[in-house]
Amino acid sequence: MRQTIAFQATNFDCSPVQVEIEDDGEVPDPESLPVALLAFESGPNVVLTLPLATADAENMMNAFTQAEPYRQETADAGGWQPQPSGLPEGLFWALQPNVVGVSVTPPQDTPDGLVPHWTLAFDDEDGSQVQVAVSDPMCVQIVRALADVANGELGAQED
Repeated sequence: MRQTIAFQATNFDCSPVQVEIEDDGEVPDPESLPVALLAFESGPNVVLTLPLATADAENMMNAFTQAEPYRQETADAGGWQPQPSGLPEGLFWALQPNVVGVSVTPPQDTPDGLVPHWTLAFDDEDGSQVQVAVSDPMCVQIVRALADVANGELGAQED
């Protein structure tokens, strides 16, 4: 069943991952091995985690680069603050789609009204989509993290 889930990200994190391959296991393509894990949170109840290979980070950075020329300066974009999901206490959504496509939409004034935030849309292989609204400052954090992953520098500060 095709679904669309949307939320506003109140927190973002990118952490390095290590993949262990069993001695008798099949060796995957090194290009597709995840080297980082992106996590978008909406309050304490919603988290979206995405494993990220180096090529994935480059593709996401390209999506931001392609979206940037369409950004429109809007009065409300700089002051927009995300709101937590508002799910009842005890209800928790942990989303882990198998991402096959990513699109980025910048803040802009549309015929349907003002969109004061960036929207990241992650397409799943079954046609479902997770849409995450992020603020300008968080967008900067994301692009910097993607650059670190693409350049093999994620986690270099901890060494």
